[in-house]
Amino acid sequence: ECGRFMNVEMRTWVFVAERFLSPEEAEMAQHELDAFVQGWQSHGTPLEAHAFCFERAVLVIAANEELAKASGCSIDKITHCVKSLGERLHVDFFNRFKVLVKNDKGVWEIKRFTNEIYVEAIHSSILTLHEFQQHV
Repeated sequence: ECGRFMNVEMRTWVFVAERFLSPEEAEMAQHELDAFVQGWQSHGTPLEAHAFCFERAVLVIAANEELAKASGCSIDKITHCVKSLGERLHVDFFNRFKVLVKNDKGVWEIKRFTNEIYVEAIHSSILTLHEFQQHV
């Protein structure tokens, strides 16, 4: 999913779920994310942004800030969108101790953050799409 974006330096917000979403929940999340980025603006200027649900466990929103920077208010809108989605799905996307990591068999797992898995894990501290891709 993330490979289709040209600008890998896009500023990125990552939200790891506390559990895997069902296929139906992931589809709902993708629909909500698509609607959000289509109307996302910073001080009235539309933002070039993309969003996707990765492995039914991570919400990723990426903005090309070369054209317009995401303002504090526009970033607050991300928080509102993800919190609202989480409330409807009964999923916490804001537990910063949750990370997504592949196990020894190459299967993605949601785990609690540890220093040992930090380097290979997908976590909320990832700031660019390029950095996200390095963990996939």
